Amino acid sequence: MKIPYTVFKTREGDTDGVGGCTFIGGTWKDVDTEEIFKDKKIVVFALPGAFTPTCSSQQMPDYESKYDEIKALGVDEVYCLSVNDAFVMNAWARDQKISKVKMLADGSSNFTQGMGMLVNKDHLGFGMRSWRYSMLVVNGEVVRVFEEPGKNNSGDDMDPFEVSDADTMINYLKRKR
Repeated sequence: MKIPYTVFKTREGDTDGVGGCTFIGGTWKDVDTEEIFKDKKIVVFALPGAFTPTCSSQQMPDYESKYDEIKALGVDEVYCLSVNDAFVMNAWARDQKISKVKMLADGSSNFTQGMGMLVNKDHLGFGMRSWRYSMLVVNGEVVRVFEEPGKNNSGDDMDPFEVSDADTMINYLKRKR
């Protein structure tokens, strides 16, 4: 499966030294999927929202702490994707002291919808959000997806975190060497 073509709205300049993220100030820069994924091996982990419990206490710190190990397995970059805007993603990176993992703000949910991972979280006041998953993308082609079980729009509070963790991705990358 080819990843959906998307233009991400990012902020650059006036960085605060945290993951190259612009917290306040800076300028808008459009970055498309061609620039991010072409001729590269990329790990993306997607989550329901910045500043949310599992995302902040487990998934993001897990990938940040194992970033160098993932890169050593031949990966060019690791991105965190969420249906949040660039200001929120950059503020979250700053709050979490993220310096390695790169943020991808899918504020309009175009990428997430194109991946078939958009779910309704209105019952929590979130609106439409990404289901939790991770994937390996090589030159714009999805090679492997680790999707959490139970993806639905039923309105329940289910938010599993079993297979989209950094260790699952690392074990997969080691087997594929």
